[in-house]
Amino acid sequence: MSRFLASVPHRRFPTVAYAEREAMPLIQPRGGVPLFEAQLQLTKALSDAGADFIPLTIDSCTRHNQYETAMQLLRRSEEEGHSYLNGYPLVCHGHELTRQLYLDLDKPVSLRHGTPDARLLVEIAIASGIAEIEGGGLCYCLPYSEGFPIDRALLYWQYVDRVCALYSTPERPIHRESFGPLTATLVPPALAIVIEIIEALLAAEQGVLSFAVSFGQTGSFTQDVATARVLRRLVRKALDEHGFEAMQVHMVYHQWMGQFPMQRERAAALIAGSALVAGVIDADKIVVKTIDEALGVPRPEVNAEAVDTVRYVLRTFAAPKMIESSSIEVEAALLESEAGNILDAIYGLSGDMFWESVYRAFQLGWLDIPFSPHADNANRLISMRDANHSIRIVEPGAVPISTANAVSERKLLSSRVGQADNTYRQILADIMLMV
Repeated sequence: MSRFLASVPHRRFPTVAYAEREAMPLIQPRGGVPLFEAQLQLTKALSDAGADFIPLTIDSCTRHNQYETAMQLLRRSEEEGHSYLNGYPLVCHGHELTRQLYLDLDKPVSLRHGTPDARLLVEIAIASGIAEIEGGGLCYCLPYSEGFPIDRALLYWQYVDRVCALYSTPERPIHRESFGPLTATLVPPALAIVIEIIEALLAAEQGVLSFAVSFGQTGSFTQDVATARVLRRLVRKALDEHGFEAMQVHMVYHQWMGQFPMQRERAAALIAGSALVAGVIDADKIVVKTIDEALGVPRPEVNAEAVDTVRYVLRTFAAPKMIESSSIEVEAALLESEAGNILDAIYGLSGDMFWESVYRAFQLGWLDIPFSPHADNANRLISMRDANHSIRIVEPGAVPISTANAVSERKLLSSRVGQADNTYRQILADIMLMV
């Protein structure tokens, strides 16, 4: 495989794209279909539309290591000309055929999936010439799995990170990217920041040289700007303090990951608005949605239109990179303090390996992601939005933020009129914010 990677075009490696990035964030759509010819058509359409990164989104059967089922549904899709899978079954197609998707491509390809045990999938992806691997033991287990053990997911992703490191060279590193939106449902930014730092540290331990942290649009402009600043600052600080100065870090911004509006006009406005935010926070890359997000798997032309829309907004409304306001400073200080509280508590846990301390933190409820289906997630933390749509911690559960920070959260939440009327209804309204 090492000899094959040496023959992969240099520009297929994300570090080249990031090094050449100018003022605008790089653009990456989503996209994966089961049939090879259809995936080839989608790849060409997205590349022609100007996407800087080309996605390969994997089907849910492969994500859950159900390869025989995926093969059966692939054969049925081929025979009937109808898609019975919701993505590209990479393990079934194999690396030799998948390489043909990218013969004339000089852009990075990004593996997007959601797999707690991605060991085989990632090896085939790298053999296919894919040099960006999204995911992690926490960010791909907590949102998508109910019973997959967190400790096993952490160990399996240590294997993935080591494989990526072993097939890397300083000039051609396999790039890793974490999935910061998590459940994309009222996740307090401080917790998202902590998870991203953990994923970066775990990858760095295994020798990964290039990594991207990410987060999803919160619904609050102020909170997005503050989150970007704190995430950048703290992940660099954590890596340097633990001896991983050599790791290059980039930041990715996901357009709204919650429920999308059915009306295409509103969906288009949401896409344009989040593109503007990505410019303001100077994201290295933006992962885009389409106006058909709420309606099902988008057609290639709709996906291409989304890329064009985002590029138009970024080019036309060039945003200043340094927006200052007292509300942003207050928010950033609070997020940095909360993230520091949680990280310090985890660092203080006993364990021979860092991943053991992380796993112990979940057992204690110190890491608690709202609306995660995972059996090991405490789901005791309760969050809501304040009057400015920022996500606030109403009840921290066992998450170890300071008393002063908890008081600050409740005080900021009190700005919302009618906060005490009906908590359930208000949480539901918060979840449906963009609809």
